[in-house]
Amino acid sequence: MKPVKIPALELFLHEMIPLAKAMGVGVEVSDDHKLVLIAPKEQNKNSLNTAFGGSLVSLATLAGYGVVWELMRDQANAERPVWHIVVKESRAAYRRPVLGDLRAICERPAQAAIAEFKDALARYGKAKLKLRAHVVENGAVAVDVTAAFVVTR
Repeated sequence: MKPVKIPALELFLHEMIPLAKAMGVGVEVSDDHKLVLIAPKEQNKNSLNTAFGGSLVSLATLAGYGVVWELMRDQANAERPVWHIVVKESRAAYRRPVLGDLRAICERPAQAAIAEFKDALARYGKAKLKLRAHVVENGAVAVDVTAAFVVTR
């Protein structure tokens, strides 16, 4: 049996955000274009045997958080301060129930937005990045989440 490498983001989420571990959150894809997080329905279902709304918005929020975390991790080195990431505001729109396992996709921001974010961070020690994540099932959007993440020293 070939050993499986667990992504650093997944390890971080399970260790530092207990809800992520309880939900069974895993990293499905992390590439230059997007971050995709998954979670099993069994650990995240409601009394109607569909995905619990709180789990849906949590997974989408974690996907956005993960995009920011990976961006900051890429910037880290021994001479840089430790950064803190928080959600400043968010809005969720529930479009349809999720019947199976949960899957949240957060597209990575455009290079111009990343450059503006990094500039503000370098200049002020604080910056905000707005991201949009979707929970999808069978190619259809079930939940849209728009959130603003703030990074500070």
